[in-house]
This record gives sequence, C-alpha cells and structure tokens, in this order.
Amino acid sequence: MAGTTAYKMHNLEQEMLDSAGSRMAAEIDFNVLADMLCQIGWHKIILKPMTWEDGYDIDAWTAAHIKGPFETMGLVWVFEQEQDANWFALRWL
Repeated sequence: MAGTTAYKMHNLEQEMLDSAGSRMAAEIDFNVLADMLCQIGWHKIILKPMTWEDGYDIDAWTAAHIKGPFETMGLVWVFEQEQDANWFALRWL
C-alpha cells in the first residue's frame, strides 16, 4: 500500500512539473512570436491586471470590433493593424 501511495505522489509531482513546463514553454514561444511580429510592424499592447469578468468583456469586444489579425496571451495583445491596436488601447487601457 505504501508503495502505491508513493507511486501516485511521484506521478502527481511529475504531472505538475510537466504542466508547469508546458505553460512556461508556451509563454516563451508567445513572447518570441510577439517580438518577431513587432519587428515586422505589428503593435503590442500590455494590459494592467484585471478580473476574469473583464477578460470575458475584452473577448466579446474584440470579436465585435477588431478587424485584422491579432495574437494574445494573458495581458499581452499584438495587433497587425495599427487602427485595431489604437481602438483597443483607447478602450482597455
């Protein structure tokens, strides 16, 4: 029984490490992508911390108002079109 508990704890720890590693890799990948996009003329907006409800409002607003391509992760948004970035900044900053 003790061996089974130790095995389960080891698996849980490994799953937690794997999950954290995956999240870190995704964040690093996004930051590299965002930097590359900004180098070719895209526009980055970094929001202040907010509530989950604000996040839902932003998602609905962008679906209705943003015309061009954009990428986002967390509080970082990157827009291809300057006009989209400007409207987004006016509304959410």
